[in-house]
Amino acid sequence: MTAAIIQRRDPALVLVLSIVTLGLYLPFWYHGVYEDLQRLDGRTPTGRGFWLDFFFVILTFAIYGIWVDYQISQQIAEFEERSGLGPVQDTSIVAVILDAASYFTAFFTNFVTSAIQQDQLNRLADKLENRLLTEAGVTA
Repeated sequence: MTAAIIQRRDPALVLVLSIVTLGLYLPFWYHGVYEDLQRLDGRTPTGRGFWLDFFFVILTFAIYGIWVDYQISQQIAEFEERSGLGPVQDTSIVAVILDAASYFTAFFTNFVTSAIQQDQLNRLADKLENRLLTEAGVTA
């Protein structure tokens, strides 16, 4: 298990690209997150492939996307806890609230959810990298 499994992306850039492209960037971001979590944890957030979940999101007018974001946050927190990677930040309830609010904010708060989740993934990558350095006897 290496930190390189998770692709670091700038959360601010995720937010800006989501806004500038009016959300068209998000499917690409989600696809990357699905790949990261599959490599890291051996499963996707929902247990299904990205394209099937993407179809469900479109079919349900993004309601299924609330479940997907909840599952992404849960999977990150559960992996941190199982791996003993220090204090766990479970943002799953925040994701649900922001995603539900997105119907009233032209989906802006959904963009914020993605930036928060990317920050979680970056922190997880840092924790994994620090663990590997510690186990190798290198001071971080």
